[in-house]
Amino acid sequence: MSLIPPWLRPPRVRERLASYLLRSDVLDAAAAMASDQRSDIYIVRLESSLTDSETVLRMMDGRHMVMGLLVLTSERIHFRSRRRTGPNFSVPLEEIRAIETYTRWGTGTVRIITPYGDLTVDQILGRQGEMLAADAQATIRGESLPERDPLRLLAELRALRDSGTISAAEFEIRKSAIWRDI
Repeated sequence: MSLIPPWLRPPRVRERLASYLLRSDVLDAAAAMASDQRSDIYIVRLESSLTDSETVLRMMDGRHMVMGLLVLTSERIHFRSRRRTGPNFSVPLEEIRAIETYTRWGTGTVRIITPYGDLTVDQILGRQGEMLAADAQATIRGESLPERDPLRLLAELRALRDSGTISAAEFEIRKSAIWRDI
């Protein structure tokens, strides 16, 4: 049971994006990322740069010279700038030599190492960058991604709340969703 009455509760990600009729993989990844409604329009615009054969596995807000969306799909890692002419990149998974991540003071950095150079995305909230790297490495090795353990999800959510990345109210909303899915 939520501590927030329904009429005061902000709409959930799926509710906010429902009118755009997005693909289910895009909605799932959007619901799992730590963000707010400011990212919604960029999530909607992302769908136009996806192919029918790829599945979105994870996405997050981050900065590669400018803010944008960092997206892991079944075929590539893609960065789409919030600016129309911003720096975008797309790296096929088979061209990735290594992915390095670190998190400090509640924000993370992902460094993607390719034969052509390194690409760095920083200002990622919480440990989302580490989760993207783990999922990308598993996908590159051909492993299927494991179902998310609800206790691990709660621990990650608690870490986001404790670091100040999400508010206590957002924590309660997301915690309720995790318990509802069990």
